[in-house]
Amino acid sequence: MLVGTVTAIGENAISKKDPMIILFGEQATEEIRTVAIIQSFENEKETVKLKPGQTISFDEKIYTIKTVGSLANENLNTIGHVTLSFSEVPEDDRIESGIYLTPYELPELTIGTKISYSN
Repeated sequence: MLVGTVTAIGENAISKKDPMIILFGEQATEEIRTVAIIQSFENEKETVKLKPGQTISFDEKIYTIKTVGSLANENLNTIGHVTLSFSEVPEDDRIESGIYLTPYELPELTIGTKISYSN
């Protein structure tokens, strides 16, 4: 299991009307940091291959993966980047670096929140 810890939350990272979270690793640029949530990994050598039916949890709150974009696993494993969407999976125009999750509600995130990616 890959575990990330939230180390920073950009001032424009969370929007109630747009149910998604953009995650990046510590190497994110200052520009990205304003709209992203930064995570650091306890074991950076650990990799995951996420697929539908697996889970991602934020502390104790568990979400189920519905769809994984074609670039999501590679981006998560290389630069800590993935876009988590808490909404219906669109027919077209899916986010290639995205993971669509259910339930459709944003988790509460604070500095220190643990994000666990089941493998």
